[in-house]
Amino acid sequence: MKQAYYLLLLLLGTSAPVFAVEVAATISLEVTNGKKKTVAFTLPVNHTAFWGAVKEDTLHNGKYYFRLAETQTGFVDIKVMDISIRLFVQAGDHLKLYINNADPEKPLRIEGNNAAGQEVFSTMELPYPGNLVLRYKKDSTAGLLEKHIESDKKVRLQVFRVLYNQRKIDKAFMDFMQMGLDYYHASVMSEVISGKYALTGLSGDHPQYKPFFPADFAALWEKLYKQYPVTNDAALRSFGFSAGYNLYAGNYINGYLHWISNRNRAVPVVTTNWTMGMREKLQTIQRNLPGAVAEFIEAGVLFTELSREKNHAALLNFSADFKRRYPQSMYTAFLDPLLKDAVSYYNKVKGDFSADQKLIPHYASIDSFKQLMRPFLGKVVFIEFWASWCITCKDQFDHEESLDRYLKSKNVEHLFISVDNKAHEEEWKELIKYYNLKGSHIRANESLLKDLSRIFWQGRGYALPLYVVISRSGYIVEFDSYRPSEKKKLFDQIEKYVQ
Repeated sequence: MKQAYYLLLLLLGTSAPVFAVEVAATISLEVTNGKKKTVAFTLPVNHTAFWGAVKEDTLHNGKYYFRLAETQTGFVDIKVMDISIRLFVQAGDHLKLYINNADPEKPLRIEGNNAAGQEVFSTMELPYPGNLVLRYKKDSTAGLLEKHIESDKKVRLQVFRVLYNQRKIDKAFMDFMQMGLDYYHASVMSEVISGKYALTGLSGDHPQYKPFFPADFAALWEKLYKQYPVTNDAALRSFGFSAGYNLYAGNYINGYLHWISNRNRAVPVVTTNWTMGMREKLQTIQRNLPGAVAEFIEAGVLFTELSREKNHAALLNFSADFKRRYPQSMYTAFLDPLLKDAVSYYNKVKGDFSADQKLIPHYASIDSFKQLMRPFLGKVVFIEFWASWCITCKDQFDHEESLDRYLKSKNVEHLFISVDNKAHEEEWKELIKYYNLKGSHIRANESLLKDLSRIFWQGRGYALPLYVVISRSGYIVEFDSYRPSEKKKLFDQIEKYVQ
């Protein structure tokens, strides 16, 4: 599968051609004692920390050179090997980064403006806010939650205040850290509170269902979004509002605004139709956020959904509407490669199944593996267990063409068994067409799923992908055969049963 790295509109790289773009800042990277040859980085898009702007490239003899235009100054994120480098880059900065993996005490050294602050920023522990919820699980009141999170923020900020007082970082860097940590910790707090609100939307018989949203947490939520408003477009430039940490805007759109308009009952209305739910989300963004913030949030939502490789037709329409409303948006450059893939997908799946793609008749009524295999008796069968959500399964589909030729040459039946639930019926059918999966197909119903789990996974769910060989007598002769990518080994394995 293609990794989600997309072209960034910038001038960089030691071998890059020269464009008529004024260079505002530079970053040089030098790696020693490193085995990996790649660098992944995210540069600002019009100063905003847009997570869709990630790019991967190859180091040149352990070195890499970034030339940043003025619009690319701000929060920069670079990953080399296991080291994450966070920087605040201003116009006029010329930063030098040195990585020595053989030095466990200090593998990263930075030279240039605000070097001391840059090094602390890079080494500071800043987990994804959602991963910190358990840390504050015992805070039974909003007052305790606020106290503990504010205390954590104070500890992190104090390091930079000391550096600022020692004149080792400038005011712009200090302001950047203040803004970023404000919104980072606000994201953590909002995630904890939104989790409590979500419990009111569970079914009444759910063990975690709560009939009421605690008043003190509701009041803290309201205070939080007033103190650190989502509408603050300056916050878009901070790491605290970047998509890497951007639960804050998501909780505002998906939870807080709903609570504000439904204070008396506090029970979220669940929209089961994806397209309708997506439309409501985008309309909520457009109604409640100002232009620059709405553009940023909406672009992030579209990028995320397009990256899932689902709901292509609807996303093409939503993206066209985004382009119409923001014709000069700099985020469009990152959406376009995904939109191109979506168009390709849609064109492949809108037609009928080919003659080689056969849905098993009355597949929804097949309740056992024995019943499923009855029509295949007397033939060797190669089975692929998969699901629409299984990335590894899809990776293996790259090898289907040669596998299909081999199976046909040996008169071996090719059976695909999907363990998707009924909600993914359409996606299951689309993926058969998209990946051109030639053979017989079934999406297992609940009874068949239980039987398959019992036979192949000892009743403990489904570990995918799984490949199985069935003999002419109907016996399972290979419970976990080689993968299609292991072509030679797989063909030799099947060969034993077709002679």
